[in-house]
Amino acid sequence: MADLLGIVTAVLPPFFLMIVGGWSRKQNWLPSQKGASMSRFIVCVLYPCFIVYQVLNSQTNVTFSESWMNAAFGFCAIVMGFLIAKIVGKILALSTGENRAFSFCSGIFNYGFFAIPVASMIFGQELIVKIILFNLGVEVAIWTVGILVLTSSKFDPVKLFNPPAISVFVALGLKSMGGAQVLPVPLWEVIAMIGQCSIPLGLMVIGAGFFDLFKDYKISDGLRVEFGAVLTRNFLVPALFVLYAAWGWIPLGMEYLKQILVIQAAMPAGVFALLWLILMAKAPALGCGQLWQLCLPAYLLCPFGFF
Repeated sequence: MADLLGIVTAVLPPFFLMIVGGWSRKQNWLPSQKGASMSRFIVCVLYPCFIVYQVLNSQTNVTFSESWMNAAFGFCAIVMGFLIAKIVGKILALSTGENRAFSFCSGIFNYGFFAIPVASMIFGQELIVKIILFNLGVEVAIWTVGILVLTSSKFDPVKLFNPPAISVFVALGLKSMGGAQVLPVPLWEVIAMIGQCSIPLGLMVIGAGFFDLFKDYKISDGLRVEFGAVLTRNFLVPALFVLYAAWGWIPLGMEYLKQILVIQAAMPAGVFALLWLILMAKAPALGCGQLWQLCLPAYLLCPFGFF
């Protein structure tokens, strides 16, 4: 019971930050996220600074082979989520448009702003850099497979060179050259200050995004989308991740991937990623209301999944 209480304590702060963001949006203290102005600021400034700060501030050294293997696992995790969601959508006889939105929303997990603080509180700060590298593969999957799943747009390789992905390569390059010592002290201090506030602010913006996405929510016909969303995001995909963590192949010396998979298995849908994709890819916000069914059960079940 003490362990469960500790896990609940670790999960609550990010959840409360999202509530603060939603309440602030309701009071018009935060701007509407439909225009994604705050989302653009976070993705282009705050999150890159967070990545650079965490990589350079970490005592963990990651080899090139370890880096691309982390990214490969992240890529495969998202693609498997898309595939399972696509199959469930077909079984539920969703329309083409509904199944596109369903597959994307159900297949993608909240891999960054919620996963990172929870992982650090449960498994320790040393796991953050590994999750960042894992997330590089997630970013690539979203902008290749994900954009094809959600829209009929042609793949644009330029989208792969987004600020979070670029910041990972910049951080790894600086790390190999000596870390923070190669940067001017004032510049490093600015990066550190911005990086340390990016997760709290990002979670509040996600909460504001929840408010904008759900205020016009309508129940789907026969509750098919709701049922499929809960089945996919909260049972099928997590079960696959946990089973792989228990019995799947893990590269030698990278046993921490099991912890990352367990963290991602318990995560709700990736709301911020959807907001950013809608902004950058000009994708229609198809089926965004189903995110409520994807996220609420995951938040409630999250502590028990870790326990």
